[in-house]
Amino acid sequence: MLTKEKIAKNSILKGFPKNEYWITAGSGLVMHGVKPHTRDIDLGCSTMLADLLIQQGAKWKLLEDGIRRRIDVSDNIEMFENWHVDDIVEIDGLSVASLKSIRKQKVELNREKDWADISLIDEVINKS
Repeated sequence: MLTKEKIAKNSILKGFPKNEYWITAGSGLVMHGVKPHTRDIDLGCSTMLADLLIQQGAKWKLLEDGIRRRIDVSDNIEMFENWHVDDIVEIDGLSVASLKSIRKQKVELNREKDWADISLIDEVINKS
């Protein structure tokens, strides 16, 4: 399992330009301290970074919308092209989607597994 410390020390993430990617989803919740760990790291990225990784040989797949791509960066890092968020903050030197942005993504995905995360996010937001 990946803790905040393990994510923050990930050398692959440290190599990406800060303005071209953002940590989101469950790994974003770990970075914000909402959850203690996650199984993988989900990232949003710019088209420029997606193109660069694909040119370097990263495996990729076209998403259902027929426009955006999912790039398999490593065994436990997936990057989603143009998975936009409203706000990005810096945590431990990494670009991370804001809690409100992650919440919005999870509501839009509307998956059963996300509703527990939405409740946790609401608790943290309401405390601050």
